[in-house]
Amino acid sequence: MKTVIVFDTDDQEGMKNTLKIMNHLTREYLGTPVDTERYKKSFGKIQFIKMLRSFAKEAEKAETDGGSLRFAKMFADKIWSEGEETL
Repeated sequence: MKTVIVFDTDDQEGMKNTLKIMNHLTREYLGTPVDTERYKKSFGKIQFIKMLRSFAKEAEKAETDGGSLRFAKMFADKIWSEGEETL
């Protein structure tokens, strides 16, 4: 069976329905639901400020302005994998 599903970002209700359909299909054919929370990262203003301060300190230690994409990606990967509680 082949199914084509449209994910219309202009339609809030349609996006929710698409996720419901995907969950149903993956449970039916793969035996497991779609993990929609897998990439969800949530933090508040204070945590964000702490991350910014930590980023500046790490950039200073690395003797870089923090403007390189590679440095920013490495920092983001660290935050994403370890969590903001390590700051």
